[in-house]
Amino acid sequence: MERITADSVSSGSRLKEAKLLRALTVPPVMALLLITILYIGLGETAFASPAHYLAAVFALTLLPVLPYPLCAAIPALKRKGRKLERSLAIAFSLLGYVLGLALALLGGGTLIEKILFLTYTISGALTGIMTFVFKYKTSGHACGASAPFVMLAISLSPWWLLGCFMLIPIFNASLRLGRHTLGQLFAGSCVSVAALFIALHIIELI
Repeated sequence: MERITADSVSSGSRLKEAKLLRALTVPPVMALLLITILYIGLGETAFASPAHYLAAVFALTLLPVLPYPLCAAIPALKRKGRKLERSLAIAFSLLGYVLGLALALLGGGTLIEKILFLTYTISGALTGIMTFVFKYKTSGHACGASAPFVMLAISLSPWWLLGCFMLIPIFNASLRLGRHTLGQLFAGSCVSVAALFIALHIIELI
């Protein structure tokens, strides 16, 4: 009886750790980490001004998380559960990406700003298509955690690729909590990295 109780406590602790890890690595947090490291490391080479950096924080971090407090505060939305939260999060994220891209293209954004927002816009569009058209739940968590390390490796140092090892505990946490299958996690990672290289190719052409 004691062993079963100990196993239960241990299992509960691992679930809490998995939830904490997912909370710390949600796409808006990873986006904030990415843009802050770029801004600290490259300054105005990364963002044309402090206002552009703050605009990126709003577009990539604040707007995408807005649906969650909204759904928690409005009973009619809360009753619809996680499915509505996910749909609204995708919609608000796309809105932020498009607004950021418009600022980068029309407001004198740097090359990195253009690549950054184009990458997020493409990855958001692909995730939306996979979710709403093909009804395949691509992991937004894996999507948001993969491309930042690749972009940092391209922009700052190849050593940032070591950050991709963070995907192992992130994948494990999602699997442990039953949020995604392994296929959905790999699909999310592939979407974001593919979006980055598509964005780089498009920027070269324009």
